Amino acid sequence: MVLISIVGLFACKKEGNVGSPTVQIIAPTGKPVYKVFDTVVVKASVSDANSLKSVEIYIENSQNVPVTATADVTVTGKQMSFTYNYVINSIHLATGQYTLVVRASNGTNATYGYQAITINAAPTIRLGIYAITRNGGINVIKIDSVFNTSKIYTQPGDYSSSDISSYYQQLYVAADDSGNVSAVNMPLGGAQWGIGGIIGPAPCFTNIYSNGDAAYVSEYIGLIKYFSSQGVLSTTFKVVSGYYPIKTCVWDGYLFAEQKNIGALTRNLVLYYTGTATGFEQSALPGPVTAMYGMTSNQLFVFGNKDTGEAYLQLFDIPGNIFYSPTTLPSGQLLSVAQIDSATYLMGFNNGTIYKYTYIPNGAVPFITGISASHLQYDNVNKQVIASSGSSVYAYSYTSQLLLHSVNLSDSVLNVHVLYNK
Repeated sequence: MVLISIVGLFACKKEGNVGSPTVQIIAPTGKPVYKVFDTVVVKASVSDANSLKSVEIYIENSQNVPVTATADVTVTGKQMSFTYNYVINSIHLATGQYTLVVRASNGTNATYGYQAITINAAPTIRLGIYAITRNGGINVIKIDSVFNTSKIYTQPGDYSSSDISSYYQQLYVAADDSGNVSAVNMPLGGAQWGIGGIIGPAPCFTNIYSNGDAAYVSEYIGLIKYFSSQGVLSTTFKVVSGYYPIKTCVWDGYLFAEQKNIGALTRNLVLYYTGTATGFEQSALPGPVTAMYGMTSNQLFVFGNKDTGEAYLQLFDIPGNIFYSPTTLPSGQLLSVAQIDSATYLMGFNNGTIYKYTYIPNGAVPFITGISASHLQYDNVNKQVIASSGSSVYAYSYTSQLLLHSVNLSDSVLNVHVLYNK
């Protein structure tokens, strides 16, 4: 019995001592440079004293976080050499230093082989301008680089708002009180996921705003819901009782929400922590918000129109929970705003002028005349100002302010968006 126990003990020790595989990367070597979508020819030798269970290839960043899809290499034995054509398939990779990793596992232990590489980012390209109209439903019209048009998507119902995510290649369209929220697959069209609306006398979806993983949906019933790019509800923010949310903006770890009193003109800017959906502070707004943009880590620009009619620009100080006005805006109703950078903005007014506002020097000056821009977007890749007025869409040179293209659509333009390849 003692002999059997000793033999068994040694057998267990031998069986448990599985060791670790070996990995040798043969190619690439040196300091190779690649571009996104290039093919890396990976040559390596791997082995294990007992058996190999898996061999994988991927790329990680400087924080040792994988940033590309993992490729599984077919295991042919406990000792093997292989050549694998690995495609750098993530269009979102920025230019910089990365590490090619070959990982071999025997089921218990794993060994890693490393090769430093440089990857140059894919160029950012505008895929199209997209106009939203409503004629027999909500229509998404693509406008190409020479301003030819084609309809790519239609959904029934009326219109509340829309936004776009180039990162996830999705266009978000929200109805008002007779339709749904849809995440449209871009640039081909077709709904990827949606949220059913509630038909009734009150509005349903009051705003949709894209930031981060997907979209923040404002609902009249007093909720702001954050959905992932897969349509999964991630976070719900509860609005102050007696109010409903409209415009939203994410900046410096906060969700800023315009909230309107259901039975009065009163409206507030309410802050939430994005991580916990906990309300932080609020401050009174002078009237409806047209747009919100971050200025510094502790400041937010709020553009809008006062209840008395005139346009306003206020800079909100987050630590102090106070507004102050950096300048007086031109007379007229503010229709639209586009951000050039954190201190420079274009503002479309109903007086037929697009103004350029700069924080330093502080003030607004006429920039493009002859158009009451209901909607504005800035294409920072092609340095163009995209504007809509009535049923027409225009492209102006940001540098010269000259009109480059225009097109007239069959119905009023409700919004315009610019889609890039990433």
